[in-house]
Amino acid sequence: MALSSESLAQGLEEFVGPVSRIANYISMGFLLVMPLPVFFDVLARFIYRGSVPGGIEIESFILLIIVFLGIAFIQFKEGHIRIEFIVSRFPKWVQNALYCFHYLICAMFFAVMSSQLISQGIKKIQDQVVTYDLEIPVWIFWFIASLGLIILTIVVTLDFVRALGQALRDKRPFWLAFALAAACFVLIGPLVGLAPTGLSGATAGILGMGFLFLLLFLGMPIGFGMALTGLLGMIVAYKEVMPSLAMLGIGPFDTASNYMLTVVPLFILMGEFAYHSGISEDLFETANKWLGRLPGGLAMSSVAGCAGFSAVCGDSLATAVTMGTVALPGMKKHNYDMKLATGCLAAGGTMGILIPPSVGFIFYAIVTEESIGKLFVAGIMPGIVLAILFCGVVYIRAKINPALAPRGDVTTLKEKIVSLKGVMGMLALFVLILGGILGGIFSPVEGGAIGSVGAFVYALIRGRVNKTMIIASLQDSLTITCKLLLILIGVGILGYFLAATRLPFALADFVTGLEINRYIIFSAVILFFIILGCLLNVIPMILLVLPTIFPAITALGFDPVWFGVITVLTMEMGQITPPIGVNVFAIGSVARDVPMQDIFRGIFPFFLCMIACAILLVLFPQLALYLPSLLFS
Repeated sequence: MALSSESLAQGLEEFVGPVSRIANYISMGFLLVMPLPVFFDVLARFIYRGSVPGGIEIESFILLIIVFLGIAFIQFKEGHIRIEFIVSRFPKWVQNALYCFHYLICAMFFAVMSSQLISQGIKKIQDQVVTYDLEIPVWIFWFIASLGLIILTIVVTLDFVRALGQALRDKRPFWLAFALAAACFVLIGPLVGLAPTGLSGATAGILGMGFLFLLLFLGMPIGFGMALTGLLGMIVAYKEVMPSLAMLGIGPFDTASNYMLTVVPLFILMGEFAYHSGISEDLFETANKWLGRLPGGLAMSSVAGCAGFSAVCGDSLATAVTMGTVALPGMKKHNYDMKLATGCLAAGGTMGILIPPSVGFIFYAIVTEESIGKLFVAGIMPGIVLAILFCGVVYIRAKINPALAPRGDVTTLKEKIVSLKGVMGMLALFVLILGGILGGIFSPVEGGAIGSVGAFVYALIRGRVNKTMIIASLQDSLTITCKLLLILIGVGILGYFLAATRLPFALADFVTGLEINRYIIFSAVILFFIILGCLLNVIPMILLVLPTIFPAITALGFDPVWFGVITVLTMEMGQITPPIGVNVFAIGSVARDVPMQDIFRGIFPFFLCMIACAILLVLFPQLALYLPSLLFS
């Protein structure tokens, strides 16, 4: 039996591998041209007050093609985002049984979803629906989406067959049969009418969220789990199968073709182009020229480089890895204490999602419907304060014990001034994007497109553009985009369920009815964010918990923009704390000769700085709110 499963897995892989790879290349091609319609639309507006015909439609459908034709290859190569901390500690046979459960239920689920997209596409053919501006038949895009999901279904089926082969070799037939039966019952049962009845909306919502977190902590990919819970929850809440299935077909299409979401791949692509242009090396070199001679100068230069790179990247993990690769060799050469060196880099990476343009703030704005511009501006001063705190800790420690961080080489004033040319590209890009958005010259989506083109042109001027660079930038951007957008599709489906149960509003009413100080509730939320941050990246956390928590926070009277900064900052604390600390492991992958426990020890003073920054934001909210009030009054 195990041998036949291996043969089946090999056959599926030989078929779906090339198919998913071709779909991935198509997605990369569309991602490459994605900034151009928006960029030329902005140019047309300034040159002759015109516009690109159907520009919004073009961008929306490019996003849809990118997402649906890209998600299968991501699953085929590395898998979508999941919480592995708990399931990885189970015995291997338990893991294999769980993976059989996950992949079987997900394969059936995506088969159902793709059938619903096909059904909706057929309806569009019958109704002869065309797009508003370009009058393109809409059914084409429904079938593209369904094709992408069919490929994903086959890939997940391949994962199931592989897991089944592993489970059969474990020779635990009862638990394997139980896992397979549970998968069939969980999905097929509600579809044939075997769903709980008589539950109140709040009860259904609480049980649904409990079921979701059970799936996630048992290792199911986050986007898969949210979408599955949303469908099953809708069936329970609406007490009907067909309307729930119809929403399963409509929701993913609407999310993946949402023009406002094009801001996500555009800013990610900008960060990738900026990284490959060599901007990180320039930033570190300039900071080193100015700060390197001070006590702990190289470490402070690393923090300054992280802050500068954050202004064009927007992701903490990428910032930590990039600056770690650039800065660690220099600190090793100057005999820096590796706990201090790795600690400042892991912590410095956290600024990647705080200093604008931040992908974290973009997703916070998407979930909460707050202004992206306000959130970007709100992150500037806290980001600067955090960088100063980090540098202050380095300086004080190096002053007390110079052996921890020896002074760097002496540089002349002329060398310092000449080095500033290395930051001109980053500074110009930052001012162009943020200034344009804040000045009302262009929207955040347009800012992302202009930033992508600007970063590409900068790389071109630097002579860094070649086939390898373009492919690497596109593939990395596509991988991140598809992982995040799949979660957002899951959020959309789950949102239908939460709307039916009104759980977020019931929770808000419950919280506001408690006769305790609102800061006690706020502290509990922050503690929850820090703990969850140990298990997940910031953006999946935002998409997972904010839809439920945010109404309660606003009902307590907290400013939503201020809370956005607090949310990102405190979730980032979890990125550098045990037992997971993804930024720590990212630096560990760069500094392979440094024990992980040493990196965690080096993190501690910087973690205290982040707590101090959070306290300052609570005591002085204007640190985050002054600039938005000044620029958006």
